[in-house]
Amino acid sequence: MPAVVQFIHYNSQKSQSLRNVPFIYPSLVWVKVGVKKLQWQNSWVNIDSKHWLLATGHSQHTFINEPYQAAFSSLQLCFLTRPNTELIQRSRQHPHHNIAPNYQFDEQGEYLLLNLVNMPNSLPRNVQQCLVNAFFEYLANIGKLHQLFSYQDLSWRDKLVELFRQQPSEHHSIESACQHLGLSKSTLIRRLREESTQFREVLAELRMGYALTLLQQQHYTQLDLAQLCGYQSETRFAQRFKKQFGLSLKEYQQTMA
Repeated sequence: MPAVVQFIHYNSQKSQSLRNVPFIYPSLVWVKVGVKKLQWQNSWVNIDSKHWLLATGHSQHTFINEPYQAAFSSLQLCFLTRPNTELIQRSRQHPHHNIAPNYQFDEQGEYLLLNLVNMPNSLPRNVQQCLVNAFFEYLANIGKLHQLFSYQDLSWRDKLVELFRQQPSEHHSIESACQHLGLSKSTLIRRLREESTQFREVLAELRMGYALTLLQQQHYTQLDLAQLCGYQSETRFAQRFKKQFGLSLKEYQQTMA
């Protein structure tokens, strides 16, 4: 049964300075312990336990995760389902429009979020969708929903991500993707160009995000991680990791030790 949300836990014991971290899906980040210092419009915004970070899908953010008493812990809620157009429009029309990515949530927001966090996987999908829809309603009421979802329909980037996320380690070619989507190669290239991206960029974005998720679960060798993320060459994977995040795989793992 397809999930409607995904939760990813991030933890570290030392300061982490990360650049260009991809947010594949519209996401809400709740810092439970420590502070996330987010680079925003040539300044820095602190995201602590009283704030949420709201990030659109296919966005990238640069930040520093600062532990408190040798511990940093955050929870990323990824939305795998989308609100309807009416809710997005209502959010845009909210009188207190603020484009800042951080939001100081209230008791109602915390209550609704915890309902999602504690939602059993055994719940039928339509029941899970109702709980997510209630959260969408809340975000629309406070004028924050459109900061997560700028449009209702799936983009071509979204459609590729849905294809890739099932098996990130597999060899994904643009030809096989075109066959799956029922498009010619030239049409897919053109439509991705209209969204200011390319096939390889979307695939690399998903694989780098997947790498961070795996690293939070257990310790991997560079070769194992490269293969799990679909790279045949561990050297090429290591170069991409360093270029993407600004620190090597070993340096990242040391922040978690």
